[in-house]
Amino acid sequence: MTKFSDKSTRGFGMSYFYSAMSCFVSRSGSIITQLERFLSMRGVLNTLWGTFDDAYKWSQKSHLTKSIADLDVLRDKYAYVIENVAKLWARLPEDELNIHGRRVAQVFKDYQFRVDEALVSENAKVKNIEQVFEQEAYVSDLDAMGLTPVNQLLKQSTVQIDQLMSQRNEEMSEHVDGELKAAREALEAHYRAMITYLNAVQEIQPEESISLAAQYYNEDLDKIENQIAQSRGRSGKGKSGSSSSGKGSGSSQTGTVSADSGNESGNSGTGTGDSGNESGNSGTGTGDSGNESGNSGNNSGESGNESGNSGTGNGDSGDNGGNGGGNDDPDNGME
Repeated sequence: MTKFSDKSTRGFGMSYFYSAMSCFVSRSGSIITQLERFLSMRGVLNTLWGTFDDAYKWSQKSHLTKSIADLDVLRDKYAYVIENVAKLWARLPEDELNIHGRRVAQVFKDYQFRVDEALVSENAKVKNIEQVFEQEAYVSDLDAMGLTPVNQLLKQSTVQIDQLMSQRNEEMSEHVDGELKAAREALEAHYRAMITYLNAVQEIQPEESISLAAQYYNEDLDKIENQIAQSRGRSGKGKSGSSSSGKGSGSSQTGTVSADSGNESGNSGTGTGDSGNESGNSGTGTGDSGNESGNSGNNSGESGNESGNSGTGNGDSGDNGGNGGGNDDPDNGME
């Protein structure tokens, strides 16, 4: 005899709560029983779930999403030009010239920058890269390679994306705090009542169909909680460090390379991208702006969703960084 987990879902972010309820609706729908009270409660559950589902999907939409995506395409092109021009300069045989390309290209490598990353992660990495580029040596490098105007465009596009994302969040907040919040509270209260009733049935007169549904739902809930833990772990990680080697040491700041006597050191970039949470299993999952879809922890950025194994569900909206220059990067020969 298996009971449904009575763990509270009140601490779940909206996307994780969506996934948990999607799983519960799916698993409770598989129960075969003649219990009239349960059948009545399941009908109410489906109605409340429909209301919450509609409100959640609406909250993920904004007229600014396309503007953000268009700006991201432009930014990807600027970043692609800077990185690959630097890689080409790094191939020059003259050390006094190739050092400019090697230093700039190494910054992109240290931060593991990709133009197809989730939007939030890409925003964070571009900001970190721009902090490095403000240092005197890198200002000189970019100027020597004629990349200063392109770098200014890269910086401006990131500022504009941040502004539009903040505006979009503000516009959506009223709806999230109103209709969506009310729909969640009603659904969650009914969910708690159903869990209590089903577990009481299992105490008095256990049914195999209920036990099986409870077993599967508990597994779903465990997976969602693991994804929450992983998401919190990633968002709390940051890297920084320094290293030196050889004569005339070179030390790295926030994942950069300096080259007094040609020594390179680096590795320690920071990247974030988790605010697009993952969730899933047994049905669906959607995320908060810019996230991803997938099962068991696939990742993407500020609106993202996951869908899992059984049941149905929808995940709207995902801001993806991409487009514009993911082809045939020249190799700078640096490891």
